[in-house]
Amino acid sequence: MNFAYSFTAKRKDGSGVRVGVNVAPATIEGRPITITMLQDISERERAQRQIEAHVKQLEEAMFSTVAAVSTMVELRDPYTSGHERRVGALARAIGIELGLPEGVCTGLEHIGAIHDIGKIAVPAEILSKPARLTEIEFALIKTHAQAGHDVLKDVSFPWPIAKAILQHHERLDGSGYPNGAKGDDIILEARILAVADVVEAIGSHRPYRPTRGIDAAFEEIVQYRGVRYDARVVDACTRLFRDKGYRLPE
Repeated sequence: MNFAYSFTAKRKDGSGVRVGVNVAPATIEGRPITITMLQDISERERAQRQIEAHVKQLEEAMFSTVAAVSTMVELRDPYTSGHERRVGALARAIGIELGLPEGVCTGLEHIGAIHDIGKIAVPAEILSKPARLTEIEFALIKTHAQAGHDVLKDVSFPWPIAKAILQHHERLDGSGYPNGAKGDDIILEARILAVADVVEAIGSHRPYRPTRGIDAAFEEIVQYRGVRYDARVVDACTRLFRDKGYRLPE
């Protein structure tokens, strides 16, 4: 059986060198032997670290750009300032409570932080209106999910950000928007985002209305548990607040 490993060896001058070892079985004249090959892999590992650092730098630049656009949305929609950040934090916490991999939980936080980016396409006077919206105005607000998807659909992320943004107002029973998606057609990230979004929206204060409180948010998600909202996600969210003392960030 072939196997490989690496270790750090010391040169005569005391400096270290990374050595890769490859071991493979072979047969010579009917006799089994083992072939061992040692190779200096210092430069290869250094190059790999440089590539990883460059990729991380590009990712940070990408998210900084997207975050800047998201900040522009908040400037146009001052009544929900901080909403996306709080949704992202809660979505990540729900992911952790569900036992999802760290990479998925990181993605949930990024998705939450920009999930309303499509509001950049909604007139500012509608976003900042302190009174109840008309049917036409609400219809315009509802376009933000599709608009957000369209903005990000061609950007290569390590997570399904565009699709999650598209679906974060969809509901399991098909009562959501923009496409009336149902059940398993809604990806897990969007199901988590949906619960986090609703809990933050109901549980947080807005300048045009007092907070309805976390209990009111729980009434909504528990009442429609398994109907509109994923049951496992609802259970994870309620455990966070009721059993583990989670609080929405300021």
